[in-house]
Amino acid sequence: MLDIQHIRNQFPALTQQVNQQPLIYLDSAATTQKPQVVIDAISDYYSKQNANVHRGSHSLTAKATSQFEAARDNVAQFIGAASSKEIIWTRGATEALNLIAQTYARSSLKPGDEILVSELEHHANIVPWQIVAEQTGAKVIKVPMTRECQFDVAAFDSLLNDKTKIVALAQVTNVTGTRQPIEEVITKAHSVGAIVVVDGAQGIVHEPVNVTELNADFYVFSG
Repeated sequence: MLDIQHIRNQFPALTQQVNQQPLIYLDSAATTQKPQVVIDAISDYYSKQNANVHRGSHSLTAKATSQFEAARDNVAQFIGAASSKEIIWTRGATEALNLIAQTYARSSLKPGDEILVSELEHHANIVPWQIVAEQTGAKVIKVPMTRECQFDVAAFDSLLNDKTKIVALAQVTNVTGTRQPIEEVITKAHSVGAIVVVDGAQGIVHEPVNVTELNADFYVFSG
């Protein structure tokens, strides 16, 4: 049986009370609470091995760099990446989406190109594409949802064409809780030469992810 109290005890912030009631935290889509093991690891780093990675030759730098790269290896294994070189650190999923938009997209899009974005997206996976579209002359086109708040595959099929260069959608949307058909979307997008950016922030906490099998071009999530 799931021991809720035991789980709560692993997160220091959740052991406090608010208005004489146990704290219930529902804003994990913005910032997740940190378990004690993470807090301990951060404290251990600052107290015992604080040094810049890849920026020195002394022992503390060597240790910090080793652990920094070991974490990249762990993440690669966790998501089934072919190599740890596929793992790029950012400060969060929102920054990752903006980084993709302002590097890959901004350097490759041209006037008339199209970016398909699901109507079910969090604004963090909408605004970066609107900005890069203004910068490049590309167009953002909405893929609607059905009456049942599902990704409209038929509409997507009708919108997908040779002008489509990027398709952006969440694995699981925090707007409705819908699990979107990312596998089907990726296959179809690749058939016209488009790349797919998957916002996995909500999906990776609910199901195993293997990015090699998924074949997404970019898969972003927070740590």
